Amino acid sequence: MKASFHLKQRDPILGYFIRAAKSYRLAEFNRHFSMINNERGRNYLLRAGVQKWSRAHCDGRRYNVMTTNIVESINSVLRFARMLPVLHLIDEITNLLLTWFSERRDLAMKCHSTLCPDLGEQKLRKRLDAASRMNVVKINDVEYNVLDGDLNGLVHLANRSCTCRKFDLEQLPRKHAIAVCRHLNLNPYSFASSYYTRATWAAAYAESIYPVQPKGTWVIPEHLNNVKILPPVCKVMPGRRKMQRVPSKGEDSRQKKCSRCGVKGHYRNTCKQSVPLKN
Repeated sequence: MKASFHLKQRDPILGYFIRAAKSYRLAEFNRHFSMINNERGRNYLLRAGVQKWSRAHCDGRRYNVMTTNIVESINSVLRFARMLPVLHLIDEITNLLLTWFSERRDLAMKCHSTLCPDLGEQKLRKRLDAASRMNVVKINDVEYNVLDGDLNGLVHLANRSCTCRKFDLEQLPRKHAIAVCRHLNLNPYSFASSYYTRATWAAAYAESIYPVQPKGTWVIPEHLNNVKILPPVCKVMPGRRKMQRVPSKGEDSRQKKCSRCGVKGHYRNTCKQSVPLKN
């Protein structure tokens, strides 16, 4: 999400916004959001829809993924290929996807853990130690209160939910849920979403992507052979095309920094600052 109001990188409002966006509990969100004293910024964030950028208000399941603008990532990967003609650009995209699928398919085949190594297995293992120091109080057959200082969690195993809302949104057992699993001698892996499993990871890249064969080998149906596909009607602007993405309003661009004096705004070869001699 890109703000249309100007925020400097070290502005405390940006910190409040980030903490509010990543908060799981509504009370925690309200506390951080109330610290944003920029009326224009608050109105912009509310108009954008808090359910689009706030974990606490998300009406779906993000699986702990906050970034949704995958187009920016693809543009960065294809920043050089975009200068090619469209047919060669399609070939580059095909070869890129072919490489990605092949590499990830090999990684999934070599994985022997129940969950994906980075997204599930490592996170779950790190939480096992923290959960071992918590006390669990049984309320009924499906609800358990986990004592965690001022942030106690009420875990509902049947619904796979917790009042901290981390289990609900991430769909991976957090320390409260793991503590209940330890108390009942249950396997915490069985409460993880199937999207974190190695089987789902392997299935996502199971299909093969084939490159486009030379034009002479194409078999084109007769009803498509005479179809003429014209380029879209658009006005070509004069001048050289831009090679870099145009920053949005309010988006800070990376400033150049001098390696001689450490001041931003210029380079070493144009530095005019006086630097004291070392003894």
